[in-house]
Amino acid sequence: MKKILKKLLTLTLIGTLALTGCSKKASNEKKEENKEQSSEKKVLKVANTDLFIDPETVKEFEKEYNCKVNFTFFEENEECYTKLKSGAEKYDVIVASDYMVDTMVRENMLEKLDKKMIPNMEKIKPEYRNLVYDPTGEYSVPYTIGNIGIAYDKSKQEKVDSWADLWSEKNKGNVVMLDGSRFTMAIAMIKLGLDPNSTKKEDIEKARDALIEQKKVVKSYVGDDQAKDLLIEGSSQLTCIWGGEALLAKDENKNVEFVYPKEGAIFIFDTWAMPKVAENKELAAKFIDFMSRPEMSAKNCNFVKYASPIEGARELMSDDLKNNEVVFPTKEVFKKGFIMKDLGDANEILQNAWTEMKAK
Repeated sequence: MKKILKKLLTLTLIGTLALTGCSKKASNEKKEENKEQSSEKKVLKVANTDLFIDPETVKEFEKEYNCKVNFTFFEENEECYTKLKSGAEKYDVIVASDYMVDTMVRENMLEKLDKKMIPNMEKIKPEYRNLVYDPTGEYSVPYTIGNIGIAYDKSKQEKVDSWADLWSEKNKGNVVMLDGSRFTMAIAMIKLGLDPNSTKKEDIEKARDALIEQKKVVKSYVGDDQAKDLLIEGSSQLTCIWGGEALLAKDENKNVEFVYPKEGAIFIFDTWAMPKVAENKELAAKFIDFMSRPEMSAKNCNFVKYASPIEGARELMSDDLKNNEVVFPTKEVFKKGFIMKDLGDANEILQNAWTEMKAK
């Protein structure tokens, strides 16, 4: 879903920047002092993992704090991490997924957040505080919440409710899996009753073996967008998928249903964080606090179609999202779910196991 949003938002931001450029040019032709005024504005450098924010909220922040926000957009967390780690860039604010927060905290790359500077941290719902990737709640503020579960075409597939259904012989040739080592190996671990964040070699190998066994019923391994597209066109009837992608598929194919597996779904948090190398920390704190206001969180989550972790934001979102349990699962469903952590040195073991499985 983020890739689709990226295409749409790229056009929006290009248009905004073009209009801004024209406006500045006209202004400079009329009054030279406007140029001097503009040059005095503070500039905030923000890195986002994808074009994953409503441009209107950014413009509102710039207006309120008389500043300029410069965005750098990355496809993956790892690109931003590499830039920061190498010293090539000094971002003031980043959007980091849960496991990347875990990594950066361990490597002393993130600044502790001053709650006095970010009072809206108090608006984080209790169930979304101090999670496994940031157990002290000092380094990040949750921005959006996504999930991975199962989608099926009810016109072709009987109802499913378990990750084990993706291994069932009765679904042979109809199962579509995500082509990504971290999440798909995690699904296998959950199905086996193991901790998906386990770094034990034997657990990772059990997941590998389970996926090798599953291959006899798997139709294909696909990317996020393709999982959605296959459901829309009717060539897939059973797949693991991001909840947001399932909603987009259902817009086109009303037979698509999304379920949270009874063993527990995977939940993904994107968060605001401040790198230690940030050069404008006061304005960075104001930005995080601004985007954590209920009305701003609601605008951004309406735009990207993800859940908000901020108290009071859900009520401000559109009816089709705020009342949708795919976007906002029940507390029971969330409590049963799993949140990914970075596996550290075990990442290499997991990747090798994934490669071995794919080669079979």
